[in-house]
Amino acid sequence: MKKLITLALIGLAITAHNAFGQTNTMLNLRKYMECFGFTNGTVDPDDDYIFKAPRAERTGEISNLGGKERRIDTPLELALFSYYTISRISVRPVQADNILPANNPKLADQKLGAAVFQEMQILRFLGDTAAVSRYEAMLKWITDRKNATRAEIEAFYRDNIRGLVSAVVDEEFNGITVPSALLAKIKKVIGDFFVSPSDTTLFALTLQEYILFLENEICVAYHNMNVASNAGIKDNENPFRNTLNELKNIYKDLLKVDFDPTKEKEHNYSDRNFRNILYVLNPNLVKWMQQK
Repeated sequence: MKKLITLALIGLAITAHNAFGQTNTMLNLRKYMECFGFTNGTVDPDDDYIFKAPRAERTGEISNLGGKERRIDTPLELALFSYYTISRISVRPVQADNILPANNPKLADQKLGAAVFQEMQILRFLGDTAAVSRYEAMLKWITDRKNATRAEIEAFYRDNIRGLVSAVVDEEFNGITVPSALLAKIKKVIGDFFVSPSDTTLFALTLQEYILFLENEICVAYHNMNVASNAGIKDNENPFRNTLNELKNIYKDLLKVDFDPTKEKEHNYSDRNFRNILYVLNPNLVKWMQQK
């Protein structure tokens, strides 16, 4: 009897998991859009899934969220469009429904609301008041559905954003040898910024990216110096030796510690990986950083 009860409980747990999908995670927009065949963070507004919707649905308020009217062309717009558009929610891929379950509108509204809130608070920090107004209107539309309150959505965001950051970081560095302490540091500085965007957390974010840039440039200079040396160029004539020393001095002046490239035989990561992570989490932030 006890065995039957145990098996029944396990079955209920599995059923609940399948019904509700990723119950305690933020919406990973990159993973969600991949369910529809979109890759590299790019959404094709002329794709059949989008274009076969009635014109009124694909050119409504959702299509204007990212600033380009009448086009579903951002990952967040796609997620909102696919779930809140009557003609599209029922024809989504199964994987998409596992992430944003049609039979659990409260969870879906929390996830989508948190995704809207995430982009909105970054845009507010960046000073884009026009965009913030659009996102506020979308968030109000979601809460007006009465499945999740604004407080519940913000709490869901605070409770789960670091988990999303951790997952995106792990995905970016999958198959790449990275010191565990560095992975933890990257997750912390990115998580801190997305929990509370401020000048202080932005400085820590950009500093970490610059450190990764310097470390990679030092390793590249060290490699080039050795290649030139093996080719017979004398040390005092090797241009890469001066470059290496200059970079190492900049690093030491900045962090008060040395960086030894001779101990970095498997150094195959850089600031580009860091920027990729930020792009998955918030393309608007990356576009702003590129303009600075």
